[in-house]
Amino acid sequence: MEAKANQFAAMVLMPPDDFREQTKSFLAPTLAQFEDLKDRYEVSLTAIVLNWLKTTDRRAMIVVSKDGFIDWSLGSDRLFRSGVFFQAKKETIPIPERSLAALGSACGKEDARHPAGVWNAREGVLESVVFADAHGMTISLLIYPKDAPSRWEAAEEEAELMDTYEAFKRGQR
Repeated sequence: MEAKANQFAAMVLMPPDDFREQTKSFLAPTLAQFEDLKDRYEVSLTAIVLNWLKTTDRRAMIVVSKDGFIDWSLGSDRLFRSGVFFQAKKETIPIPERSLAALGSACGKEDARHPAGVWNAREGVLESVVFADAHGMTISLLIYPKDAPSRWEAAEEEAELMDTYEAFKRGQR
């Protein structure tokens, strides 16, 4: 039901030309920036972010978590094509323990830049959060670097690690 409401909001309540104009300066947006648009269009924060994810060329994702686990997530097309996504409907995925979502509202932060290894093994990410305690959920917006790491570099790193391991094993004989 909520998905249909968000689709309706995107099509009717957020005119595409106006929405593009309002978000054209969003290079690394935080959820706080989307709050202003929520008031402008009188729709939910989730509807605003989902609409932006459909139109942006940024590598970005919304993650909704409940009780310490990812309930659902959706990334931009560009992020998905770079191989970054969560399959929360297929498996139970805990939110990263060093993420703002895991630290909770008591940490006093609404956004933070994380190094590789928090949300993604190979990439750092800008995380902004809104804690909806009344609904028992947390909304995280993850903004990834503009360009994905090269898959060739990852393959070379793995090969280099294997070579180092093999050299170590040979030295033990």
